[in-house]
Amino acid sequence: MTRSPGLWWGLAAPLVCVVVIAGGQLLFKIASGLIDFRRPLDEPRGLVVLGVALALYGGATLLWVASLRHAPLGRVYPLMALSFVLVPLAAMFVLREQLSPQYWAGVALIVAGLAVIGRSWS
Repeated sequence: MTRSPGLWWGLAAPLVCVVVIAGGQLLFKIASGLIDFRRPLDEPRGLVVLGVALALYGGATLLWVASLRHAPLGRVYPLMALSFVLVPLAAMFVLREQLSPQYWAGVALIVAGLAVIGRSWS
């Protein structure tokens, strides 16, 4: 009999990872607009944003590894698909990027897939 990872390790911690990684992606995009990669040291603000994004990724990675110690990879990894939903949504709201109808159809498929996978956990 397999022990349940519990609510924190089996769901909450992986979801925190996804949200933090989505924030990191948003900051990577912002940094890319601030940094001239021919002269990256000319824009310290861009380097700070990039550093924060890297720190978020590092922290999320450590939390992800800790989650994997307690929860099966096959159970928590599908939650990473939510990054394909959260990152473009954040780009839409924060960066005013446009999302196509095909994007919304893809979101519906991802959410439906997660619902199907989630039913197998019961």
